[in-house]
Amino acid sequence: MRRFFVFWMMLAASLSVQAASPILLAIEPPCGQAGTTQEVVLRGMYLEDIEAVHVHEPGVKVTLLDWAPAQGGDVRLREKRARIEIEPGHQPGNVHLRVRTRTGISPPRSFHINRLPIVNEVEAETSTKASAQLVRMEHTAWGHLRRYETDWYRIPLKKGQRCSLEVLGLRISATYLDVVLQIFTPDGKLFRETDTSTLYYHDPVCSFQATMDGEYRVSLRDTRNNFDQDDARYGFGKDCMYVMHVGDYPQPETVWPLGGAMGETKSLVFNGGEGGPFRQEVTFSKRESFVRSEPVGPDKGPWAFQNPEAVYPVQNGVTGTGPVFVMASSLPPVVEEAKHDAAPIAQVLPQVPCVVDGLIGRSGEVDWYSIQGKKGDVLHVEVYARRLRSKLDSVLKAVAGGNTVENDDLRKYTVDSSLNIKMEADTCLVSVTDVRGEGGADYSYRLVVERPRSRGVLTTEAVEKQTLLPRFRAGIQAAVPRGGRTLLLLRTSEEGERLPAFRAEISGLPKGVSVEAAQVAPQQTYHPVVLSAAEAAPLDATFATPRGVPLNGGSPIEFQQDVGLIHGHPAQTTWHTAYFRQVAVATVEKLPFSVTMSLVEPRAAKGGKAKVVLHVTRDAGAAFPVMLMFPCQPPGGDLGMLEVPANQSEVEASFEISADAPSGLWPLVAVATDTDLAHLRDGGWPYYDLKPKDGKKMEAHGLNWTCTPITYLEITPKTADSAK
Repeated sequence: MRRFFVFWMMLAASLSVQAASPILLAIEPPCGQAGTTQEVVLRGMYLEDIEAVHVHEPGVKVTLLDWAPAQGGDVRLREKRARIEIEPGHQPGNVHLRVRTRTGISPPRSFHINRLPIVNEVEAETSTKASAQLVRMEHTAWGHLRRYETDWYRIPLKKGQRCSLEVLGLRISATYLDVVLQIFTPDGKLFRETDTSTLYYHDPVCSFQATMDGEYRVSLRDTRNNFDQDDARYGFGKDCMYVMHVGDYPQPETVWPLGGAMGETKSLVFNGGEGGPFRQEVTFSKRESFVRSEPVGPDKGPWAFQNPEAVYPVQNGVTGTGPVFVMASSLPPVVEEAKHDAAPIAQVLPQVPCVVDGLIGRSGEVDWYSIQGKKGDVLHVEVYARRLRSKLDSVLKAVAGGNTVENDDLRKYTVDSSLNIKMEADTCLVSVTDVRGEGGADYSYRLVVERPRSRGVLTTEAVEKQTLLPRFRAGIQAAVPRGGRTLLLLRTSEEGERLPAFRAEISGLPKGVSVEAAQVAPQQTYHPVVLSAAEAAPLDATFATPRGVPLNGGSPIEFQQDVGLIHGHPAQTTWHTAYFRQVAVATVEKLPFSVTMSLVEPRAAKGGKAKVVLHVTRDAGAAFPVMLMFPCQPPGGDLGMLEVPANQSEVEASFEISADAPSGLWPLVAVATDTDLAHLRDGGWPYYDLKPKDGKKMEAHGLNWTCTPITYLEITPKTADSAK
């Protein structure tokens, strides 16, 4: 991996670079206090033509300032100073910034907001236990953790004083950071050590009571000593940052119950942490917390759970720095009975559908429920526990008639359980327990019992299928060139029954941008949407809202986009994911090329072949290759990446039509980029061969994307001729 980074830097020195889609690598410092103005540095690539910063969440305004001095030897890496104004009383948590240039809009980057004053890291050649930086209570510190580095802090405490610490590593760093937190007493003894937390996974938290007067030392380091942080795919060493909150505030570990009805106000018990349990009134969201039960994207990493509803604990008027998580549901709630730990005394559920608030309160406990229905009914039963940060690793078992079925993990990387049960009689039994036989006050769960229903969302799909670099995937945000087009590729993510046939719509686009949504057959899961900008459209960006409108009426299908912010080993796992209800769309400068596509024949039979002609129009005097890709082909389509050389304007390609392809119209769209980078051309790991070819330097003209208009291929039933 180190070799990969060296190749990257060597390539940067030899490339002829021009403006391209921007990449926001880091925001430094990565945090700010509500009600204040924070000056930051925006570090990234292709920022030369930066115009604005757009924030997904309200209450934050960003003003661009001057350029910071260039850092390092990468000719693309730039730093821009900015001022972030945060309104008073802003809700704590992360907001997400995107840089807009005249030529593109960047993927999002997180910036953390909290109520505590910020303490900047004191840069030193080495940080030691003896030279630990002072951080007083009720402050937030931030810093870098470079390779093999340990950061030290000292916190003055009185005996009996409560001190809570929360570290944001993976939740805020620009690259992989798995922090270990150690606390030492004033006499030098190791007092506490924590690596992970139930609430925040790899980000540790700790709440303790001081046992003596004096300065407590706190050390922070990465579990792997940041061994992979310089890998160019995931970021650079100086972007490995953390935030640490220090203060006398509540830091509970769990909450009971884990949810309530939508819009309901309910008293919850917060457990764990120094200071004991306490109650708090919580009003639940008026929208359902889980519109589906799995991550949207194809990279379903181990921690890419959906974010449920966040609730910040308040004890004696003091608000905690980090939230607990609860679930708002449309189903009627049922509270578990005091004793139902055996099948003969199973708790009878009064109705279907419902959601049960339960707790595995002791080791070895098994909770039993009796579900009433009719023979032949199919019921869906699902446990929500780890997704709500409970410690329960559930096992779900159903006994229906003479059949027993069991489920441990819902699917890969998701330790909650789920079953579809066919009723063999008017009653079936269901049990919930922990796979390890453990239990306690923080082993709570919600058991959802309902009839199977279609649950799905619209989301975006990256249009560049052949690239392996998550940072460069296009299509998660859309840059629409003046006088040109770009593809927003929507797809459905669904569970249970198939979603009804619908048409895709999108609202809230920038001024001067129009939409062409493809007609798709009900069985198609991809929904190409071509966005076009007028020649005189103003350069701007908005957060637009796609949705699916069912053709036969019914509730709209919502949009949700899961964007991986940190990628790491193994195999580019997504280690931190942000969730958006809107997609970023920007209008950008006109490109020096455009592409169109036509079919040699408008029809093709199942089992046969179709041929397309791609035509590239370049501005006068422009000469560069154009790479073409086909992200939404008919089933069985084998159109790969095509290159139109710099001295050509047209290319033909044919592709197979599967014998099982559905009859009817199929939309075809080609996407194009003005680059000949090795990873786009060869489809393998990039930059292994950096030698100039034919005596010429390698060139990268951007990664500026456009697309063809939608062309429809009519797929017809198989004929004798097509079978030959």
